[in-house]
Amino acid sequence: MNKQNATHYHIVLDKSGSMQSHYKETLEGLNEKLHSIKAIQERNLDQPIYVSLTLFSDSPELVFENLPAAELPVLTEQDYVLDGMTGLLDAIGTVINRMKYVVGRDLKEKNGTVMIVIFTDGGENASRMFKFPEISSSIKELEATGNWNFAFIGADIDAWGAASRLNMQQSRVYSSQKANIKDTMHFAADALENSIHQKRSGKNWEGFGEL
Repeated sequence: MNKQNATHYHIVLDKSGSMQSHYKETLEGLNEKLHSIKAIQERNLDQPIYVSLTLFSDSPELVFENLPAAELPVLTEQDYVLDGMTGLLDAIGTVINRMKYVVGRDLKEKNGTVMIVIFTDGGENASRMFKFPEISSSIKELEATGNWNFAFIGADIDAWGAASRLNMQQSRVYSSQKANIKDTMHFAADALENSIHQKRSGKNWEGFGEL
């Protein structure tokens, strides 16, 4: 597989206490999504996919990082433990900095792209390290390079209102319900495959409206 075509796909998933009402569906949906990513990789062997997972509540927790899609694990209840509030900004800021460190050199040499997909059911209420202006500025700057894509999926909240404060493109925002989390996870997997097809044709991913 050609490293120049690599997609570094980072899932940023809410694990705050409010996710309890649909805990089982979320964990099952996440595992189904990881399985779907494996299948996407099998259908697109010329486009290597590396996957990272960060869970967040009061603080972010990196579960695994830059794993080849074929090596993705099945997660258990011990991996997805709910607690705390919603430190959304700290999660996004930490993930951005981590991805810059892990793949920044490759991106500068135009070797690959980053896709960060954020799932949350609540508004920011717990961050201590990052503020909205800093995160929104970073997202705008990174997306302008053509190597970074951000997607925001909000469950049972005003997804567009929340994403607008992050300076995210409206076409890359999706509103969902926790009751439909499995369908939403599959939809996000479809977006990944669509972005790969777009990249193969020399285009940047244009958002959920392309699905």
